[in-house]
Amino acid sequence: MRKTTVFRLAGVALLLSLAVLLVPQIGYGQTGFVAPPLNPTGVQLETKQLDSGVYALLASRPPVDNSGFVVGERGVLVIDAHINGAMAREIQAAVRRVTQKPILYLVNTNYHGDHTFGNYAFPADTLVVAQRRTAERMHDFEHEKAFLLQTVNNDPTVYADAELRLPDIVFGDYLRLDLGGRVVELYHFGPGNTPGDTVVYVPEARVAWTGNLVVGEGSIPFLIEGGAQAYLGTIAQFAQALEVETIVPGHGTMTSGRIFDRYLGYLSNLIRSVREATRAGRSLEETLQTPLAAAYAPPPDSPLGGFVRGVHGWNLRRTYQELNGR
Repeated sequence: MRKTTVFRLAGVALLLSLAVLLVPQIGYGQTGFVAPPLNPTGVQLETKQLDSGVYALLASRPPVDNSGFVVGERGVLVIDAHINGAMAREIQAAVRRVTQKPILYLVNTNYHGDHTFGNYAFPADTLVVAQRRTAERMHDFEHEKAFLLQTVNNDPTVYADAELRLPDIVFGDYLRLDLGGRVVELYHFGPGNTPGDTVVYVPEARVAWTGNLVVGEGSIPFLIEGGAQAYLGTIAQFAQALEVETIVPGHGTMTSGRIFDRYLGYLSNLIRSVREATRAGRSLEETLQTPLAAAYAPPPDSPLGGFVRGVHGWNLRRTYQELNGR
């Protein structure tokens, strides 16, 4: 069992201030990249019971964010706060249709605003929980607003109500939360989509919420900040450490532990392809022409086809830069 590391945010205020300087300047302006459509206007969250006291909240229009909650004897744990107050209140309304018990914890699976901007709309006595690197990057609120703009049709009013609410509890690699008769485990297996990706796991139900680390059936990994080699190691550790039957992704449709083979295969193939291109002396521009293997391509009629192909192009660029030290 990993050693639990819990800090109150007041104790890391200086660290958070310094972390702002380290946030990578990432944008969706890369040629060929299609920003994911995350505007929640008109979206409803469908409540799906996965086990006793274990619920997924699934967006009626993927890839708008999913959520979920777990109910114990003492209270409730919610996974992710969504992008604004309206969606955060919809999450709470879903909880209230199941139980009147207090929402004890709100876990942010990563720092992006579509997972955290709704934090402020939860009760003041709800404890917000995040992995250390996630907490560090949440501090740069205005940068994150700008980063998300293209995902909401360049309409800043979507999250105009958002207020910065930072975590109350910060952990390192592992944190166990007892809701009373129901234990929820939080794992950080390493960097993937973001440096602080968190897996929320209910052992008895074998259900995991994966945020952006695994984003649904038929998806491929998105190296938005991480490197392919680190991501590969993170997924391998995840697959080995936990017995998962059901995965509720941060975006997209639910999947199972079988998707680990898809993610491991894609990342291994990506690294191999870029290494071969580098050894052959191909330039970055030439390497970016490497097609997405048919095994990982979306169906021809998929509305997310352009996004997935854009993600593959992004991944090629990131991996070329990683392997060539750029």
